[in-house]
Amino acid sequence: MPLFVLRRLAGLWEALIAFGHLWVHIPTPPPADRTDPTGPAPGHPERLCPELPPTERERALWEDLTGGTR
Repeated sequence: MPLFVLRRLAGLWEALIAFGHLWVHIPTPPPADRTDPTGPAPGHPERLCPELPPTERERALWEDLTGGTR
């Protein structure tokens, strides 16, 4: 096929993809059942362990980030 036809087909393909994105419904995720709305969701790898007290370094970082307020 000539290069002209291939370019037109590539443009048509991209236009069909863009048109399809208009008609595809992307549902919003259901609200998570969270007890602490300020932290990561339960099961998140960055979630703090409630049974472990923060270290001195963690407390210092927390105070530096929040200005001493929690």
